[in-house]
Parts: sequence; structure tokens; C-alpha cells
Amino acid sequence: MFDLLPSKRRSEVPSVFSEMDDMLQKMWFDFPFHNLEEDANLSWSPRLDVSETDKALEVVADLPGMEKKDIKVSLDGDLLTIKGEKKEVKEKKDKHYHTIERRSGSFYRALRLPMDVENDKIDANFKDGVLTLTLPKSKEAAKKVAQIEIK
Repeated sequence: MFDLLPSKRRSEVPSVFSEMDDMLQKMWFDFPFHNLEEDANLSWSPRLDVSETDKALEVVADLPGMEKKDIKVSLDGDLLTIKGEKKEVKEKKDKHYHTIERRSGSFYRALRLPMDVENDKIDANFKDGVLTLTLPKSKEAAKKVAQIEIK
């Protein structure tokens, strides 16, 4: 069957739905004091930046308000796992809270590494709520990088 929309308009339809979704998200999440009781069961996970140099992979995770002792990092084969628990803020009896929006609870992030790394040379630093992992590439992984000439 023929499409009744001109081809130019057809490409605009998905953007309309995307814009509507953005407006609904802003209306809900930008509105002050929305009911977060429904959101309480949603798990949270830290945001990650993953970058690569010739010699290593670097993973940076934002973990604000956490302490080093509450974070566990492991590498099982090519699966890098960052997990931990952010402690809940205890309410004080002399304060009356109108809203509590800061998340607490456990989190889990797993990332499959695209190459082999040297497990015994992984460096992990935690400072000011930011976890930085430097994972040196194995010698075999470094050799696999090949420049391909474009003809």
C-alpha cells in the first residue's frame, strides 16, 4: 500500500514522538517535590566513562557521597564489575523533611572488556567520589591493533 505522507514528513514523525517524550520527562522530573515513593524501588547505578589509549583502558565512575570501603571492584575473565552500597541518610528527629531525593542502596555495574588486560597491573584510585580504574592492555592485545591503509 502507498504511504500517504510525503517522504519529507515521514522523517519528522519519530522526532515528534521523541519531543513529546522529552516534554513528559521534563514535566515529571523537573517539577519540584514530585512523589519519589514510587521511585524508591528503582535501583541506581553510577555513570561510567570508558576511554582507551594505546596502552590501557580507563574506566571512571562517579560515586558521590561514597567511601572507598563500600566499593568492590573485580575482574572475572573479561567482565569488569563495580558494585557497592551507598548508605541511607538517617533522618534527624528535630528536622521535618519535605522531600528526600538522594538515592541510597546497592548498585551493580558490569562491563565486558573488548580486549585482554594485565590483571596484576590494574590500578584503582578513589578520590573525591570518583573511582578511576586503569587497566593496562596485555601485550597480545596491544599487538592486535593494526593500521589499515585506505585505497
